[in-house]
Amino acid sequence: MPLLPAELLNKRYRIVSLLGEGQGGAVYRAWDIHDEIDVVVKEYLDASVETQKRFRSEARRLSGLHHPQIPAVRDHFALEGVGQYLVWDYVDGIDLRSLVEQYGPLPSDQIIEWLQGVCEPLAYLHEKGTVHLDIKPANIRVAPEGKVYLVDNGLPGLGIAAGSRGYASPEQQKQNEEVGPASDIYSLGATLYTLLTEQTPPGALQRESGLADMPGAREVNGDVEPYLSIVASRAMSLRPDARYETVQEFARALERPSGRPAVRTETLRRSGAIPVTQPVRQLPEARRRQIQQRTIYGLVGVLVAIILSSVALTWVWPTPLLGGSEEAATATTESQVIAALTAVAPTTTPTPDPTSLPTPTPEPFLTSTGSRMLFMPGGLFRLGNDQGESDERPSRMVRMDPYYIDETEVTNGAYAQCVTAGACTPPAYSRASFYPDYYGNPEYDDYPVLYVNWYQADEFCTWREGRLPSEAEWERAASFDPEQGIKTVYPWGDNFDGSLLNYCDANCYRGDHDTAFDDGYRDTSPVGAYPDGRSPIGAYDMLGNVLEWTRDWYERSYYRSAPETNPMGPAEGFAKSVRGGSWLSGREELRVTLRTFYGPNERRANIGFRCAKSAID
Repeated sequence: MPLLPAELLNKRYRIVSLLGEGQGGAVYRAWDIHDEIDVVVKEYLDASVETQKRFRSEARRLSGLHHPQIPAVRDHFALEGVGQYLVWDYVDGIDLRSLVEQYGPLPSDQIIEWLQGVCEPLAYLHEKGTVHLDIKPANIRVAPEGKVYLVDNGLPGLGIAAGSRGYASPEQQKQNEEVGPASDIYSLGATLYTLLTEQTPPGALQRESGLADMPGAREVNGDVEPYLSIVASRAMSLRPDARYETVQEFARALERPSGRPAVRTETLRRSGAIPVTQPVRQLPEARRRQIQQRTIYGLVGVLVAIILSSVALTWVWPTPLLGGSEEAATATTESQVIAALTAVAPTTTPTPDPTSLPTPTPEPFLTSTGSRMLFMPGGLFRLGNDQGESDERPSRMVRMDPYYIDETEVTNGAYAQCVTAGACTPPAYSRASFYPDYYGNPEYDDYPVLYVNWYQADEFCTWREGRLPSEAEWERAASFDPEQGIKTVYPWGDNFDGSLLNYCDANCYRGDHDTAFDDGYRDTSPVGAYPDGRSPIGAYDMLGNVLEWTRDWYERSYYRSAPETNPMGPAEGFAKSVRGGSWLSGREELRVTLRTFYGPNERRANIGFRCAKSAID
């Protein structure tokens, strides 16, 4: 149980309020009655002798840290049978968690300023060989004068704490030896994500195990600038080596790309008032029954009166009416009865059955780079090939949600737009195998981008508000006809035709090249150069030209245990799956079900990519 207000701790620190509480103890705001200042007291409820020794060592280390944005450690002590206590200066102001709770997602210019500010004390800690391991909005405080402080530094010497879920990296939650500066960078990314979206990101271990998927910040909040969404996603990469290498690099990534004006917000965003809709007034049930009964009684009375009138008329005028027959007179009387009943009875207009309209297939749409994305409807589809290689077996029926996929591979020109925007890094080389001046040369703007690794491809798709396709999505788009429900061996059918793709044909330098065809290209070709080789939904170059990165980690036996709905690959692995063959692939390497893999850091002259996007929000 936490200490109550007004309690005097160690004959010096009077408890003012409880700031936080965890399994290991609590954090208090207190008043130092000796120095007459506000302080923070953090308790560690472990009274063992060994913990005391390590605590004293850690406290002395923290006392040696001196940075204007880190509260100074003032005191440390132990209470026998209770635990250890650390005291540091209290920082007046407000923490970022409270600001998010009050205002919702915060303006990006303020977020950038605050996080770049907190990078300075964090970089100082890393230079001193220590880490924070508890970075989150609640531990970043903004003083009244605008200065940003990093508070509540951890004590790694007492053991690696699992950290706060959503903000702690996977290696920290596992409490293993890999914890280091990269773990703090993950927490910075998670903090950025929360400030942009008002949501705590999913736990790292849940993401790693596939139990949770983290949408990009821009998917959660459409007002987020694309490059900031990319920064958050990269900083929160599950692999430490995929994150920013240093805090300084993270701070630079927050800088708004050149040519993009800063967003200015006069006031912090506030939640709008919720409109109040007046409910439709309904009569009580008993009152409705009374009205219904009275209506019935009235109808019966009218009916009896009409029948008696008809009998009287027949008695007085027994002969047929002039100019008509007896049947006509009877019909007239019946029509009068029906008309009277209709006039009195309350009529209800029957609700017509809804007409089932055919659902139109969404049209392709233009992306921000000018390329098109094609719609693939959801449904059942057979993944894999029982006559293929061992990693293509066993084939299995899976159900896929609808999605969009690029009509072509990402081009040099499209990728250059991302580089110009500051969201992507340039390819490793500007040449190609047989084109010495390739990337950056307008002559090759419509050719597929090369020498980008998986992380660069992922950054581009995220910047363009999409993602890389899963293996299943790629394979379904490559040869499945959603109208006929048929999947073929090649995008165009079941028979190979070397004139429909760019592969290792007569002009290829490989010894086993196919001399039966010559497409005129020794290297890559412009995207969309083979219109007759398109897939059933219209995607170009699903086979040949360049291999394509997918979202999935590669696992040889994955199809044996893949889920039946939206398989997205295993949670972790050593390499990423690559699909589609390239200009360097032989005929036997060209099937839509063929799988291969490369390490995510590989950059090659025959690997490119295309993006996908979920069609369900």
